[in-house]
Amino acid sequence: MFDERDLGRGLLAVASRGVFVKAAAALAVVGVASLLMLAPFGGASQPQAACLPGQPGQVGNPIARGPLRATQVAFAKLIDQVAVQRGLPGQATLIALMTALVESDLQNLTYGDADSVGLFQQRPGAGWGSVTQIMNPHYAAEAFFGGSGAPNPPGLVDINGWPSMGYGDAAQRVQVSAYPDRYALREGEARQIAAAAGIDLKRSGNPYAGRSKAPAGGTITEGVSDDEDCGGEGLISGQPVNGVWPAEQQTVTDPTGTGGMVTPRTAAWVAEARKNLGTLSMSCWDAHVWNPTSDHPRGKACDIMVGADARRSSPARARGDQIANWAVKTAGQTGVRYVIWYGKIWSARRGTWIPYNGGGVYSPTDATGGHFDHVHVSVY
Repeated sequence: MFDERDLGRGLLAVASRGVFVKAAAALAVVGVASLLMLAPFGGASQPQAACLPGQPGQVGNPIARGPLRATQVAFAKLIDQVAVQRGLPGQATLIALMTALVESDLQNLTYGDADSVGLFQQRPGAGWGSVTQIMNPHYAAEAFFGGSGAPNPPGLVDINGWPSMGYGDAAQRVQVSAYPDRYALREGEARQIAAAAGIDLKRSGNPYAGRSKAPAGGTITEGVSDDEDCGGEGLISGQPVNGVWPAEQQTVTDPTGTGGMVTPRTAAWVAEARKNLGTLSMSCWDAHVWNPTSDHPRGKACDIMVGADARRSSPARARGDQIANWAVKTAGQTGVRYVIWYGKIWSARRGTWIPYNGGGVYSPTDATGGHFDHVHVSVY
């Protein structure tokens, strides 16, 4: 994985860009041949990987076709086979695929930053094992998943609470990358490859399989919907909402108990939401010193928590969809200006949901920044 110790890989990536297409076929042969290697998993491993602009695995690369996609599907099947044999849930496979896409474009590369090689760009010098071991994709997958055979540094199963993390966050905990936000951005492509490989990403399993003295957690089931466009499968849309909403001053004490002041329109929205949606964990006024343009300090916005990262929790996703849909359906009567939920934003002016990019303030891949753990509602 790239870090500040070595910029050489970036130069290598640029220099090799022109020969990448020619090299792809050779790398594919090396990769497929390595599928036959079944050396037993042994030593510990320390991920040190990430990619520089222009390297394999860079976010925004065209979707792979032909031989490269066939190679990616083959390695995806092998990674999932390791996970299945371990008894790991489908989300462990998904995280591994997202990671390998960033690190190597899901190829068994013979080169990388410093001494990094293989699917996950693991480093012999950091304790992952020998080059020969790491170039065995079965070994590399076992190393990424971790467990009692690889106590230092930790693999996925060695990280307490990883099932409740965002997928990209869990990958980062293993990889310790200098570019932590890139993993989450490959989720859609990882899901496409998994579908092509016939992998069940909703498979139940023990999140700490292969680890001794694992924390309590029990069997989990992947609870994420199959949509790949930032979510929104259960969200309603429609025509723009017209109306005239005169400006209001902050004259009402925030009914959610923050101690701040909100507009009468915001207070009325809170009352209607509570009447129609039942008990809500909600907060409206907030200073939001990190974002002076926010509607919260103006008393014109509320955040409604759903209790968990909805990417990990079907009940949280369903509750958030219910809240967001009600806010949209009643916008013409309550004066809702826009709603942000599950990586998307709806506005009364547009009338449709589009992907939410964080507005230059928040990380859209973060549970809070991407609004996966709460619904944001702003009124006129």
